[in-house]
Amino acid sequence: MNKKTITAILGTAFLIFACSYQPSTDTQSDKSALETIVASTLQAMTQQAPASTPQQESSGITASYQNVSFVIPESIASAAEARAVPAADETQGGPWGVAPEYIEFVLVNYQPRDDFLPPVIRIYPAQEYAAVNPWAQSSLTKLQGVLASPSMLLTNENLPAIPFNGAAAQQYAAQAKRISFSNGNGVRMISQYAQYPAPITKSSSYFHYEGLTNDGKYLVAIMFPITLPIQSTFENPSADGVVYPNDLADANALTAYFQGVTDLLNAASPESYQPNLNLLDELIQSIQVK
Repeated sequence: MNKKTITAILGTAFLIFACSYQPSTDTQSDKSALETIVASTLQAMTQQAPASTPQQESSGITASYQNVSFVIPESIASAAEARAVPAADETQGGPWGVAPEYIEFVLVNYQPRDDFLPPVIRIYPAQEYAAVNPWAQSSLTKLQGVLASPSMLLTNENLPAIPFNGAAAQQYAAQAKRISFSNGNGVRMISQYAQYPAPITKSSSYFHYEGLTNDGKYLVAIMFPITLPIQSTFENPSADGVVYPNDLADANALTAYFQGVTDLLNAASPESYQPNLNLLDELIQSIQVK
């Protein structure tokens, strides 16, 4: 209760006392009566005042497995299924699947759905992964370069690619942004992957994050399907005004096409993507690898 409120209460109490006052020779009784009125008034007004409601913090779903935890914003997925994936050599997972044992989370009820490449968060032992997989080595080297040079431009040429995609080229990189997590740093982007210069469509790209723990021990690799805020499809690849070249041997035309789509996507708001990029960033920022 603030000073102005207390002053008003006391004024009211004195007014009540004055209206009911009858001359008396007992000064002590008058004083006691005034104190009783003031106390009763304060108590009554305190009881009538509404209780303050505490601000609720944004909620989420905590996922935890072994030494990894994070919080999923409720609108992104309903849960995450976790497992330890055994080490694999080339005979078990193909050249791109060679890896030491790692932890994988798959988001449940994530939209958009992609049965071929589901939404995954993978935690690899960084140096061991780079030692056995050339794509992991390339990705880790580029990531370390970005982290070591805060002023480096976040272009497709400078950014790491998803290591477990193997030879599939990272065709562009839009909405690139440095993002830290609880005990590490990394960079996120929107990208499309193919083994030929395919058109960029609204439903064929992915949210991609590569991060490294502060001690350099663990590589965080994230790949989520995403819907772009454009109209392009494989049937109509130039729907957004950026012309997809007919001659795929024309390197200059292809460069202009990919840069044009990148510029278009960079100009779009994070909220126009599905899911909202800001919510995916929140998930990343909550990751902790102990």
